[in-house]
Amino acid sequence: MRLFADRTTALLQVFHVIVDGLYDSVPVLLSFMILAFGAEEKDAGVILSIAALLGTLAGLGTKGCSQRFGFLRTLGLISGAYGLGYMANTFSRNIWFSGFFFVIAMMGFGVFHNVAFSYLTARTERRQLGKVLGDFTAIGDIGRIPITAFAGFAAAWSFGGVPGWRLVCALFGAAACAITLCLLWAWLRSGESGGQSRTTCRSPQSLLPPLPLLRERHTASTVVANVLDGFSSDQIFAFLPFLLFAKGMDPKIVGSFALAFTVGCFVGKTACGRLVGIFGPRKVFVVSKLLMAGLLVVLVTAHWLPVIIGTSILLGVVTKGTVPVLQTLLVEPVTDPQVYDDLFAVSTFARGSTNIVTPLLFGVIASAFSAEYIYGMMAVVAVIAVLPLLAVRAGR
Repeated sequence: MRLFADRTTALLQVFHVIVDGLYDSVPVLLSFMILAFGAEEKDAGVILSIAALLGTLAGLGTKGCSQRFGFLRTLGLISGAYGLGYMANTFSRNIWFSGFFFVIAMMGFGVFHNVAFSYLTARTERRQLGKVLGDFTAIGDIGRIPITAFAGFAAAWSFGGVPGWRLVCALFGAAACAITLCLLWAWLRSGESGGQSRTTCRSPQSLLPPLPLLRERHTASTVVANVLDGFSSDQIFAFLPFLLFAKGMDPKIVGSFALAFTVGCFVGKTACGRLVGIFGPRKVFVVSKLLMAGLLVVLVTAHWLPVIIGTSILLGVVTKGTVPVLQTLLVEPVTDPQVYDDLFAVSTFARGSTNIVTPLLFGVIASAFSAEYIYGMMAVVAVIAVLPLLAVRAGR
């Protein structure tokens, strides 16, 4: 399947660029708000944990949302939430106001990716799935690279006495609102009235994840590996500014590290997706996680700027490169497209549940000790993450 095979696929790709860029800008902007309001790292942890909780619950309603609102209106709701969240933060006066509206902004992230993964998987040959999902997840980094880097650079400066992060929020909010209006206009012109025809005859979706799928050993081991992968990697970017601050780095260079990490993410997703077709998803995942553990140790111990930037790039490669690998592995034995929505829902729910705990846990640790302890924990869990897949292979 080509990345822009039809209008719907093309819209998914373009929207992915925007969604990922706005989502990953939140932790960067939040770190500057923490400094501006005199808050602590644990406050950021609480906010990101709540965002993960509500985003996970929203992701469970993916199928029901697409049934009820249809494709264009679902995308419009997601971009509208970003618009509201960012515009409100232009006027924020304390960290909890900021957190409340950033939580609203981030809720649609999981919904969008579940919809997109299911759509692409159902329309892709199995031997090409790793490449297609790898390219799709990499497309999001086309947004992450410039949008997140811009947020990091601009937030560190003041313009006419106005903090840069306020202007970034205003700009991103206005852009998201404009996209929402365009999507609603397209919906009105298309006459779309509901979700996909293949789902109209099915019963309404339960708000509970389809946990019976975990009785299958392959699915269970992949989901456990996904949870451990999330613990060891999903907060690397979110807490990177605090690690740099702990090392005494100037806040004005945070954007450089955001750029380095997201460039690595783009390379990793495209490369790992293609390597799956050569070596298989298990081998690619195991090697990636072991490399990640070593790089995390280097990141914690290094103090020379070029080494830290280089490590950030390589971390991006092995950190986010595992996402399409695990998604490909998850559906490897499945042939019924009707099951894809449920598989991605239970996998997202499991990983999202981890992300409810880790921001709060890491925020408390960073406040009580140092951000360096967080990355040490991540390195240990990165090694443990390979064990479920190795155990299943040994059992076979």
